[in-house]
Amino acid sequence: MKEESVRQIIALVSDKLPEDKVMVLKNRLAEQADEKYDEIMCANLYNPTHILLFSIFLGGFGIDRFMIGDTGIGIGKLLLGWATCGIWPLIDIFISYKKAKEKNFNKLMMLL
Repeated sequence: MKEESVRQIIALVSDKLPEDKVMVLKNRLAEQADEKYDEIMCANLYNPTHILLFSIFLGGFGIDRFMIGDTGIGIGKLLLGWATCGIWPLIDIFISYKKAKEKNFNKLMMLL
């Protein structure tokens, strides 16, 4: 892929990926054909900031986990989050933010 295309993709998705994985993505993009550009640019990625906000305000109901596709954990949080006196939803604020970034990275790797 052209260097300019790689820079555009990295600029678009770097805030939605784990920091240590950006260089891995950049190297994989450089190896790809130019036809993958449109597919990657149109990829539907989770916004970690939105996931963080949902986790803070609605995390006790498991909404953050439902949004990133972890339905089982979302149901567990909805049903049992109160039993942990709010500790599970509090800890999960940080975990779901990182999980959204990891899922974005995995989704892009699957496209490549």
